Amino acid sequence: MDVYRVGNSRRCIVWCYDIYGFKGGRTRELCDKLSDKGYMVLLPDFFRGESRGLEDEDLISWVVTQSDWVGQRQFEWVENLLPYARSKGAEVFGAVGTCWGAYLVTKLSSYAEFKAGACFHPALTLVTELALQQNLYELLDEVQCPQLLITAGNDHDNEKKGGLANKVWGVMKFGIHCEYKEYKNMLHGWMVRGDMRNESISTDAKAAFNLLVSFLATNLK
Repeated sequence: MDVYRVGNSRRCIVWCYDIYGFKGGRTRELCDKLSDKGYMVLLPDFFRGESRGLEDEDLISWVVTQSDWVGQRQFEWVENLLPYARSKGAEVFGAVGTCWGAYLVTKLSSYAEFKAGACFHPALTLVTELALQQNLYELLDEVQCPQLLITAGNDHDNEKKGGLANKVWGVMKFGIHCEYKEYKNMLHGWMVRGDMRNESISTDAKAAFNLLVSFLATNLK
């Protein structure tokens, strides 16, 4: 698996991208910006060069294959990515994801090494319930560290303030440290694919990134 690594720090962020893959949108640009804030950022190529768009007929079946946690992604983290990160000096971990990547962020956040998870326009409901036919509550219940969910207006209510994630995590000991922010005028994907020439998109993207930086600074020490 290829890994784009930027920055040197004991604080390591694993960036989990969306369906557009390793070179999609502004993903690497955001990794670079986050590394400038004092983090080592790892962007693994989970899809091995593949990607999909919303128009692809095999999107759902492809997402199911790519979301195989027990058969593939868990092994990749434990046997490959974690040793690699530690060999580069990583000691404490956080996860950041967009869209599909939110599913991996949630899974990784069940590990003791992770102290925070954050997602831009997460697709947790779509991936978990529609594609994988799994119980979203059970996925959310595995999380063991503070979470930041930044949603667009057309994202699912489960991932917004007052939604299922908020209700599940709200009764956990870390729940008080979770944050939820909705940008009602934005559309799903705006952080990595929105037209930054549009002042509204640019302004909200900058605000959302600053919220991420603040959240990580508080929870990842």
